Amino acid sequence: KQLNYEDKNNLHIRSTYDLFREKCELSRKDLVSILQQQKNDGRRVVGYAATSKSTTVLNYCGIGPDLINFISDTTPIKQGKYSPGVHIPVLPYEELQNGYPDTLLLFAWNHKTEIMEKESSFLEKGGEWIIYVPDVTLIRK
Repeated sequence: KQLNYEDKNNLHIRSTYDLFREKCELSRKDLVSILQQQKNDGRRVVGYAATSKSTTVLNYCGIGPDLINFISDTTPIKQGKYSPGVHIPVLPYEELQNGYPDTLLLFAWNHKTEIMEKESSFLEKGGEWIIYVPDVTLIRK
């Protein structure tokens, strides 16, 4: 059953992985570019949710505290720590509520619908979201 799935999806062919690598490299370029543009425009960017996915993306893309001010997370054990490898501080969710940034980078992309509904006032107040799955996108009202 697994071999049939792999055959059907060309997982035995090198070009499948080459295409995946190219898509990852393009996404990295696009994400760093949009974050750099936000910084150049004087906009404050904060990460939303200190997920394991965020650690992978931040390290792969070389994104650090020069581009993201901090990461907001509701999990107490993560708060007061730093994102591994890139040293972005993880602060309590209340820090986010105390003064919304200009832009939120959504790391918990698999919960996009619920989070954006919960934070709907952020867009209403002129905030922007950066989403990076499936493609790097800037969402504005």
